[in-house]
Amino acid sequence: MKTKAGGLAAIASAALLCLGLPAFGQQVVSVDYTGGYSTTWGNASGDYGAGVYTATINGASSPGIICDDFNDDVTSGQKWNAKAYEASSLASGNIGSTLFGNTIGLTGYAEVATLVSMMFGNGSYLGVTYSQAEIASAIWDITTPHGIQGLDLKASLLVLEVEAAFNGNVSKATAYLATLTNLWILTPDPMTGVGSGEPQEMWTEGLHVPEGGAAFMFLLLAGATCFGAMFFKYRNQLGNRETA
Repeated sequence: MKTKAGGLAAIASAALLCLGLPAFGQQVVSVDYTGGYSTTWGNASGDYGAGVYTATINGASSPGIICDDFNDDVTSGQKWNAKAYEASSLASGNIGSTLFGNTIGLTGYAEVATLVSMMFGNGSYLGVTYSQAEIASAIWDITTPHGIQGLDLKASLLVLEVEAAFNGNVSKATAYLATLTNLWILTPDPMTGVGSGEPQEMWTEGLHVPEGGAAFMFLLLAGATCFGAMFFKYRNQLGNRETA
């Protein structure tokens, strides 16, 4: 009976580890928008803070956050919790947990990631340099159904170019996202839906999550558990043969 119970425990542990896999690469963080932004963008409805917003994450300074949600607002000093997803971990199994995953999918997030990388970088794409206002409005156009009003020609062309780069190809988008190990999506937690008044979904880079050692230990424990399950099963089968 000890052998059987041990085998069942090992198999149960393996199952729990497998169930835990979708959460790997994700954690809940505290975001504090401190009120600054690097530029503005405007249309007939008014002017909006855009570009890179100043913020602390888990109480620590950050390179800033970039908004991909044109339908909600944040105000200076606002704090909220967010689930942080490493862009490289995005896949068909978890994309629906992001704010726009069920509408723009992996290809849409690959397009937005391209623009966010531009914003944090030198602002250029295919040899053309864009202003932060143009990049921000292009991001909002991608995540907003039917686009936003007031997008200028240069930003419109940028949207078309990044869309053409992936052309709805999920495999290509997934492969590109897998390279973005320094980029993170901050999805409001709890997530109540676009335009519901919740804080905006943001992006940041260089978020420190102690995953290296944790990842190694996870794989080590998973391997040990699987080995243990097989070992106990083998012992149980051997015991049955000897009894017979």
